[in-house]
Amino acid sequence: MNASSSIEDRPGLVPAGREIERESFRIIDQEMDGHGFPSDHWAVVRRVIHTTGDLDYASRMRFHTLALESAAEALRSGAGIYTDTRMIQVGLSPWRLQWFGNPVLTPVLEPESQRWAEEMGTTRSVAAFRHVGGRMDGQIVAVGNAPTALLEVIRLVEEDGVRPALVIGVPVGFVQAAESKEALHRLESVPSITVLGRKGGSTVAVAILHALLEHAGMDRNL
Repeated sequence: MNASSSIEDRPGLVPAGREIERESFRIIDQEMDGHGFPSDHWAVVRRVIHTTGDLDYASRMRFHTLALESAAEALRSGAGIYTDTRMIQVGLSPWRLQWFGNPVLTPVLEPESQRWAEEMGTTRSVAAFRHVGGRMDGQIVAVGNAPTALLEVIRLVEEDGVRPALVIGVPVGFVQAAESKEALHRLESVPSITVLGRKGGSTVAVAILHALLEHAGMDRNL
């Protein structure tokens, strides 16, 4: 896509779908006038609001200062996207993933993840992420469902020196969800995007990833 092109010009949506999306974004922009986000951050927040229909996300989303820059560099280099759920994996648009050839990996789907969890005495999500460990260096991590998975990623960063290019931590729920996201927000050593409080989920993680892929593709001849 050249510099004069827009997101709406890309394949993946038929004209009627593009028009609905364009009108949705216009309404969100109008209702959230004066939101205070930089334009690149707002594109991510707006995509989440569009996906959820919930304007409250504008008050809950938090960005590490290097989040978008690091994500764009990693995605453009073909970095893998490590997810905690198959919902994220299947929710990502194949035509967006094809722009840079980013593979999507869900460690908990490994056949041996049950055995790892039993041997470690922990959840399958924790065991699966611990097993992939250093493979996540320079990659994108997206957690939308399991707070234990996000806490394990944070532990890997703090104790084992694992350095993802970006951690998207948006698990939803009532047990450890808010706490895990607050811990990610306080983590300065890796770029991150999170949603404070109980809200979130796999659909939110997908929306963030789609916005990041769009951002990475701006002004590039896709």
